[in-house]
Amino acid sequence: MRTFWGAVTEIRDLGVVAEHCPHCERLMGCLLRSVCRGDYVFFVKMAEPSRESSCMCTGCLKTFPGEPYWHYAAVVPIREAQRMGPESLLAKTNPVLADRIHFKEQIRDLGGDHRFAVAYQQLEGMRPGALRADLLRKLLDWHQLEEAQRAELGQHIGALARAWQFARQMAIGFPGRLAVWLYVVAALVVGLVFLCVPAARSWLGGTITAVAGLIAAAVVDHILLTQSVCRWTRNVLIPEAQDADVSLDGVVAVVDDVPGSRLGLTEDLWPMKEKLRTICGALIAEGKLQRAPNQERR
Repeated sequence: MRTFWGAVTEIRDLGVVAEHCPHCERLMGCLLRSVCRGDYVFFVKMAEPSRESSCMCTGCLKTFPGEPYWHYAAVVPIREAQRMGPESLLAKTNPVLADRIHFKEQIRDLGGDHRFAVAYQQLEGMRPGALRADLLRKLLDWHQLEEAQRAELGQHIGALARAWQFARQMAIGFPGRLAVWLYVVAALVVGLVFLCVPAARSWLGGTITAVAGLIAAAVVDHILLTQSVCRWTRNVLIPEAQDADVSLDGVVAVVDDVPGSRLGLTEDLWPMKEKLRTICGALIAEGKLQRAPNQERR
C-alpha cells in the first residue's frame, strides 16, 4: 500500500513467459513481474520512477532478473499457461529464446560460420516483431544464399540492429506532451469564465464552456507537439544519425515495426511511433527520406 511520502516499491504480476532459469538450469514457465521503485509525497511522484523486470521460476520458485517486457512476443495469463506445454509456451511468449536454441543447432551445421553468428547476435538484440521475423526467415536460408547475398544480408541486418539501438537512445530525449499544463490553464480560464460571465453559470453554459476549453487545450497541445517534433527531427535526429552513421530509413523502419497497442505497459519507442508520420514528413521535407512507411498495421 502506498504511503504518504517516502520510497515506494510496486510489484505487478504481468503473466507467464518461457525462460531459461539460471538456478535450476531448465527451460521453464516463469512469472514475469514489473518492479517500479520511486519516491512519493502525498501520492505524487517526485521523480520518474525506475522500472525493471524480474522472473520467478515455477520449477524451483527462485527469482532472477528478467528481460525487458518488449523482449517477449506475448505474456500469457497464469491459468492459460497452466494448460500449455513448454514448447507451445516457448513459441508464443519467447521466440527469441526459441530462435537461439534453433540457431545454435544451425551454427553447428554450418560449421561455425562467423558472419552467420554475428548476424544472429545482432538480430537477437532487436524486439520481436514483423521486421525481425522477416530477417530471421531470410537468415534461415543462409546455406542457400550466394556469397554476395550473404554479405548483403549481413550488412542489412547490421544496419537495422544499429538503427534499433540508436532509436532507443534517441527516444529518451523525444519531445513530450504539454497537455498537463495546458489543461491546468484551460481549467483556470474556465473558472474565470464562470466568475465573469453570468450566462456560463448555468448547467448548459458551464458544460459548453468546459468542453470548449478542453477541446482548445487538446488542439493547442497537438499543434505545439507537432512543431516541437519537427524541430527535434531537424535539429537533433538528423545530425545525430549522421554522426552515428545510422540510416534514417532504418530508424523509420524499426520505429514503424513497434506495435501500436500499449497493452498497459511502457515502451520507449511508443511516443516516436505515435508521431512517426510527423517525423517522416520532416525527413521528407529535408530530403532525407523518399516516402513515409505504410502505417496501416496497428
